[in-house]
Amino acid sequence: MNSSVRLSNAEAKAIALDSLGFSTNKPTTVLEVFDRTNLLQVDSVNVFERAHYMPLFSRLGAYDKAALDQLTDGFNPTLIEYWVHEASIIKTDELPLFHWRMTDDRFREWDPKLGSWIEQELRERGPLTTSDFEHPDHARKGSWWGWSDVKRTLERMFSSGALVSGGRSNFKRIYALPEQVLPSALMTNVPSKEDAQKELLVKAAVSHGIGTHKDLADYFRLRPSKVTHLMHELVEDGRLVKVDVEGWKADAYVAPGTDLAPPTHRGTTILSPFDPVCWNRDRTSRIFGFDYKIEIYVPERKRVYGYYSLPLLHDGELIARLDLKSNRQRGVLQVQSAWAEQSKVGRFPTAAVAKHLKQVAAWQGLERIESAGKGNVLFSV
Repeated sequence: MNSSVRLSNAEAKAIALDSLGFSTNKPTTVLEVFDRTNLLQVDSVNVFERAHYMPLFSRLGAYDKAALDQLTDGFNPTLIEYWVHEASIIKTDELPLFHWRMTDDRFREWDPKLGSWIEQELRERGPLTTSDFEHPDHARKGSWWGWSDVKRTLERMFSSGALVSGGRSNFKRIYALPEQVLPSALMTNVPSKEDAQKELLVKAAVSHGIGTHKDLADYFRLRPSKVTHLMHELVEDGRLVKVDVEGWKADAYVAPGTDLAPPTHRGTTILSPFDPVCWNRDRTSRIFGFDYKIEIYVPERKRVYGYYSLPLLHDGELIARLDLKSNRQRGVLQVQSAWAEQSKVGRFPTAAVAKHLKQVAAWQGLERIESAGKGNVLFSV
């Protein structure tokens, strides 16, 4: 494999999906998904399902969500949360790769008196959620999403590594002292910033399968301009290989050993808006020709596809957006709208989508499916 390798966009698309766990040697367990994606992004929206559970369903099918939760609990958990690609769950033994981020000065400014009080509370009472703290400075305020001084301090201490995640309770992060969660040896031998960022760029290449400089930097929220020299060094050292993709304006990179001719994905599945397949709008448009933007922050009157429209992956293509809602009180999966890409309207795979939605409803513990009939494709389920 060398820089003279030239690929079509269709080949790049197949490589990307294969590397993220959708084609050959598909993952069969939660941890095998992490071997492919390296992380699960966390998000609070729960109109259909929490974001970190969805990429697992997209790859594993109807799995037990407790299988993920159990891996984040207790002392020395297999998985832990940190600011990786936004708030994310990663393998605990990879936390040292983000020590350089923890030492960033912007995370290390908090009221020392309040910080000492928080540490004492955790030392005496054990790991706690935000609502477990009782303090005069715990009243919500108008700035920083309405966070109180206690919540703001907890978050800065968490970002800096002074506190760590002890899992979540009813989606509330549990804050803990490092010694209450992590083995003492874990953070004693951390890599340098440059070595850590090199490792993260390689991991991004393995997960994405193929990507530009910006794609790989974005995976772990590195600044592209700050890691350009590291990309050059990784190519010189043979840890990344430069390739050309037809129609891409920027150079592409793959990790050595990447299968450059995997079979095309076959099957149908919804994706989380925060799945690596589609979390970067520029990349999703470039590879799939699919212009995707989540509309939860768009005023209702200006929404085109719906509040929580989910990309639909079918046979290697992103072909539609389904706005789904889990109405748990009524036991109904609501298809609030279904919008196919214009080129797919006349050949929309209705039967395959209906079958998949039944699997979705069963996974959510919902008894039936209702379609609002909104969108450019209609189907009964």
